[in-house]
Parts: sequence; C-alpha cells; structure tokens
Amino acid sequence: MTKAEFAIELRGIVGTIKTYTRNPFMMGYTEQLQEAIDNDDAQKAKLVLDRVLKWYNREIEKIQHDEYIFNKNMHEKAYYLLREYRQNLQC
Repeated sequence: MTKAEFAIELRGIVGTIKTYTRNPFMMGYTEQLQEAIDNDDAQKAKLVLDRVLKWYNREIEKIQHDEYIFNKNMHEKAYYLLREYRQNLQC
C-alpha cells in the first residue's frame, strides 16, 4: 500500500476508531498519525502506527465479540489497513 492510498483511507480508519473509543491517547495518536502522513514524516508515522496497532491488538477481540458493536467489519478493515501500511514502512 502506498502512502497516497493510505492517506485516502486514513480518515475512515480514524472515524472507525472514534466510533469505539474516546480514549485521549488514541485521539492523540490518530491526530499525530494524520499529521505524520500529511508531513511525509515516515519515522513519526512508524512510531504512531506502532502505538495504534498495539491498542488494536488488545481491543480487536473485544470488538469482534461485543454484541453492541455495529461496525465490526469496518474495524477489521481499519486494522488490516493499518497493519498493511506499517509493513510497507519496514523498508
């Protein structure tokens, strides 16, 4: 996934996360991720993506099994896109 493709998806990813949590750390991470992408700051993007993915690693099972979460498929897509883009930053 290219940076341009990720940038297109990022607003949806952030919106999906915000439907689930108002955790101040996550709100800050998503803002910082948007800023890193906008400023072409790959190092900052890696740092923030690692934090967002760590959170999703802890939360995804709860999301998948919570009967009140209506957008499970969007969370799965967001989680997938975040992991895919982070892998591309390994280079």
